[in-house]
Amino acid sequence: MERPEVGDEEFLDIAKDPARARALRKSLQRLADSRDETLREMAREVLAGRLGLRQAARNGAYREALSEGARAGMRACDRMSVEERQAAEAEGRRQLDECQIEIDRERAERQGERARGRKGGEAPHESRGWRL
Repeated sequence: MERPEVGDEEFLDIAKDPARARALRKSLQRLADSRDETLREMAREVLAGRLGLRQAARNGAYREALSEGARAGMRACDRMSVEERQAAEAEGRRQLDECQIEIDRERAERQGERARGRKGGEAPHESRGWRL
């Protein structure tokens, strides 16, 4: 069964732009299926909207699990060659670009749906001669 989730907008204050907010939400989705029980629980709580990401980062158990993951990532980064690091950076940019493409496509689809609603058929709300 699919669980209801918060949208990208939940992470805009942290991520600062829509593509990064989408990437952050996708990262949390991956964590929600991880083998690490603590991170899995934290991600599911945040995605369900029962806990904000900043609140989760202040929670002792979640903070420690996130910190350990960050330390492991930094150790892996330190072991990378310059070329590997550049490739990883390029992949990160590619993923952010893909998030932006998804966002733009969704926005265009919503605008197209609104335009089709105005061109034909009935207005979504109509009463006494006025329409929305």
